[in-house]
Amino acid sequence: MNSALSVNETGAIQLRTEWSESHSVWLRWPYREEIWPQQPGELAPVQQEFLLLLQELADAQIPVNLQVAVGHTDAVQALLAKQAFSAALAIQLHEVAYGDIWLRDCAPFAAKQTSKNEQASAWHFQFDGWGGIDDQFNDDIQARNWLSEKLGLLKLGAGIAEDKMVLEGGALHHDGEGTAIACAGSILFRPGNDGLTAAEFRLKLQGCFGIEKVLMVPGRLAADETGGHVDNLAAFIAPGEVVIAYTDDASHPDYATCRRVFDFFDDAVDAHGRAFVIHKLPLPRAPRLSAAEAVDIKQRHGVRRRIAGMPLMASYVNFLRVNANGDSASGGFASKLIVMPGFGLPTDDIARNLMAKWLPEYRVVTVPARALLVGGGGWHCASFVY
Repeated sequence: MNSALSVNETGAIQLRTEWSESHSVWLRWPYREEIWPQQPGELAPVQQEFLLLLQELADAQIPVNLQVAVGHTDAVQALLAKQAFSAALAIQLHEVAYGDIWLRDCAPFAAKQTSKNEQASAWHFQFDGWGGIDDQFNDDIQARNWLSEKLGLLKLGAGIAEDKMVLEGGALHHDGEGTAIACAGSILFRPGNDGLTAAEFRLKLQGCFGIEKVLMVPGRLAADETGGHVDNLAAFIAPGEVVIAYTDDASHPDYATCRRVFDFFDDAVDAHGRAFVIHKLPLPRAPRLSAAEAVDIKQRHGVRRRIAGMPLMASYVNFLRVNANGDSASGGFASKLIVMPGFGLPTDDIARNLMAKWLPEYRVVTVPARALLVGGGGWHCASFVY
């Protein structure tokens, strides 16, 4: 890296929102046998789900940049060439060493625009493999640095600013108007942030991103292996407007948490004093890792063991939102797409229809994500939009 600015050396950047205009979706191809169930000579179920996601992105004419692990490019290229959607999909493969596929969590926090030479183009924070549950996190850090260079962020403004705080992309949502939401579990209680207080965290976000108000959403969902990422629990869909995971089933393990989160937003106001419009997405009971899936995972030391019967983090809040708008050089396309995760449940249709009602200007689709859950995340976690 050719830049290591600190909070005191660069002004706050205006952070991109979930609905900021973008040019493409970035993804990573899943390949690790110690995370994903695989049969020799067959596509892993999670890889089949990625092909379905690529199909939807092709239908929406949204370009894709796909990172592929070293040594896997030829196989992935041959696989994609056989797909019916390949002719319509503008996809570029990049061979990069990375640990896991959760690109959102170890990606640059990029500025919406960099207007001053002394202003950073993005922030890099520390990444520790979600508190040490995956020992290949250093590869993810190097892949993040590669991505920032590929996007040209090192050459914009003052380049990349860095901070020693551990902060993942799925741990923070914001509205673009000074309000952010986060969960304490994945930030204040992370070993890499030992001693960090809520007040210090708020000051950090103010210095880095100009955030005026940080709302620490109470609790976390029981199956969340990150310590508590807000992108499973609540998300902004517009300034002053949030969607939350919710259940009315008093026997649900997360019932009390859902009630606390609703009451929290019902009582809160944003940085401009506005009360929140609260939308509820159904929260299904966590599916369980099957014995057949567990047998097909090559468990090893250094990576979280995935054992039969463990709950999998299924949340419709973990959706991918794309507001793609290409310039004339890239075809002049424009496409608004929301990809909801599907779990093979009746609530899949309910969640998709609700999101289409709340954001009618977007095309809303469901892409199966049950196999994706085995690795601990959803389509929001697995993507980066820029």
